[in-house]
Amino acid sequence: MGTYLFMKPVLQVTSQGKLFSRVFAIILRILAIVAIIAGLVSWIAVWGVVFRLPVVGVIGGLIFQLFFVVAVYMVVHTLLIRAKEIAELPEAEYVVIPILAIFFKLIGEVFAAFVVPITIGGGILMWFAGAYALRLLGNITSFIPYLGGASFVGGILLMFFGVLVSFLVLLYCYWVSEFTIVFVDIARSTRATRQIAEQYDKTKESS
Repeated sequence: MGTYLFMKPVLQVTSQGKLFSRVFAIILRILAIVAIIAGLVSWIAVWGVVFRLPVVGVIGGLIFQLFFVVAVYMVVHTLLIRAKEIAELPEAEYVVIPILAIFFKLIGEVFAAFVVPITIGGGILMWFAGAYALRLLGNITSFIPYLGGASFVGGILLMFFGVLVSFLVLLYCYWVSEFTIVFVDIARSTRATRQIAEQYDKTKESS
């Protein structure tokens, strides 16, 4: 009968931290592959827009494409680094929380890794291509305000707000990650204090 009742060993496996860490690491590696494919497709598509720009704008487009490659590389490498870190997490009392702590950091890191190079490259593209740059940037950085328009000042502001927003998102994600860890430490301290108090009460009663 025990041969057919397989849920007990299944639950024993799922209660171990290694299962979650390995599966999550695999998911991040798959996302890294998807990011490479999506980045390559987007990079090729952007060339079609770049070569329709004026001659000076093409120079800006070439620079932008270099920053685009850097952005994709940073995102992919970040995913792989965090995947390795999660896969190597040791067995611990809490299974999911250490993974979530790293994942919250990863969200901010991936956001900053993509937005910072893209907005810097986009700002440079504005300097060279002017209003033509909006054809390209409108689809890639629609979440960044174009203060100052497609001008030299607009390019600087695009860079500034790209870096600023990335820093704030990264700061927030790191705060959430650290708050998660602190919450666990508080839980551990509370339980340890309770155990010491119970042990003291037992010792007092026995005496």
